[in-house]
Amino acid sequence: MASLIGPVVLAADESAREYAQSVAPASPSPQSPPLHATAEMRRLATPWRIAASRAHLIAGCELPPGVILDPACGSATQLVALCCELQLAGIGVELDGAAAPFAAVNLARSSEWSESDAGECAWGDSSRVLWGNGLDADGVMAAYRASVGEDDSRISLLHIDPERPVDAQQHTLEEMQPRLDLLLKAWAPYISPDGEVPALILDLSPRLSGQQRSEVDDIINSLWPNAARTWQWLTQGRGRIDRLSVWVGPVASPSPISLVRMAKDGNLVTLMGEATDTEQSADVSVEIGNWVTLVDPALLASGLASKWIDIATEPACEWQWLRCDGRRPLLATDSPLIQHEIASAFYSVSGEVVCFSSTEWNMSGDEAIAATAAGLAEEAIDSGLTSLHLRCSMNPELQPKMQSAIDRSMRRLNTELDEESRGFLVEMDSTPCQYLLCRVLKL
Repeated sequence: MASLIGPVVLAADESAREYAQSVAPASPSPQSPPLHATAEMRRLATPWRIAASRAHLIAGCELPPGVILDPACGSATQLVALCCELQLAGIGVELDGAAAPFAAVNLARSSEWSESDAGECAWGDSSRVLWGNGLDADGVMAAYRASVGEDDSRISLLHIDPERPVDAQQHTLEEMQPRLDLLLKAWAPYISPDGEVPALILDLSPRLSGQQRSEVDDIINSLWPNAARTWQWLTQGRGRIDRLSVWVGPVASPSPISLVRMAKDGNLVTLMGEATDTEQSADVSVEIGNWVTLVDPALLASGLASKWIDIATEPACEWQWLRCDGRRPLLATDSPLIQHEIASAFYSVSGEVVCFSSTEWNMSGDEAIAATAAGLAEEAIDSGLTSLHLRCSMNPELQPKMQSAIDRSMRRLNTELDEESRGFLVEMDSTPCQYLLCRVLKL
């Protein structure tokens, strides 16, 4: 049985490295360490860019002495990022006998990469990956201490990204493996030997409900009452929430809620505050000259939408939510958004309403799509737009056909407009559906 597997320290010797390279070759890069992972492991692993950026957020925290622990490390990408950033030794535990050897090689090779990158590296000598059950805290620590020749190693930071049901839209906390309540109880003597609040990063599903987040809070409070914590949402701005985690103790931020936007270049923009509820406006009314903005859904999920609006709009600005759910929340304002780093980080597009479309939509065939696109293109040209991009909800198989048809019609009709004026199309949740043509806000 898996629960009876004793913790075994895995060696990252030449044979292990040759095996990892033959099965899952690592791609050399000056920006990242050589990481081995099969296609399935890579699907489940945190991408290096995200792992490294999250590790950077901890760089200024005052952690207690000790090593970093990841008791369900997978191929060890996040553990590697934490060790490289903090220059601390790491302990990885992995129950999957296929993934654990790759984790051992990744941790060892990454310490060498960190040494060449930083000039010196001491954390590799005391880092280990063990094949075993992450709930067996006593067994893991006994095996680790025997391996490195230390009698009193303690845990500085515990990071865990529990396994969740594959492709499950919803799941219970009990379905996560290892279970958080059992895990934290097992490791409490090593992460808080004197009863102090430990440093924890618990990665959870972005789909956790508010009730489930309260259950996680209850688990933490049962061991460390009133421990400082920050719920963190991370987004890359693609209409979805990429990470949801709770940061406890020394790694918690001053605010209970943190929303982090990671740009394509890896730069991070952080918005922090108290969560407030957001409701769709009861009687929505949009006029020509108003502004509409497609905002990041993480703003509403985190409860920081009102905080963001205070930053992104002038004090006298009137605003209303046209849509508060799904991947395309829509905000209407009577004036353009302020050009501000935090304001621009959390929306995908914003623009002035220049036309209420009267084109009849018909997507029943190629000829119908072409006719609909021609009507939209004519309205866009008449409104002074030189391009029109779809930002409305539609069948993903039909969207590229419609966009291509609009582009062709725009090129054919645009014979007089010289100055570029980009536009986009959004829909309001009304009956019948109302489409708005908007001119993109120039930054």
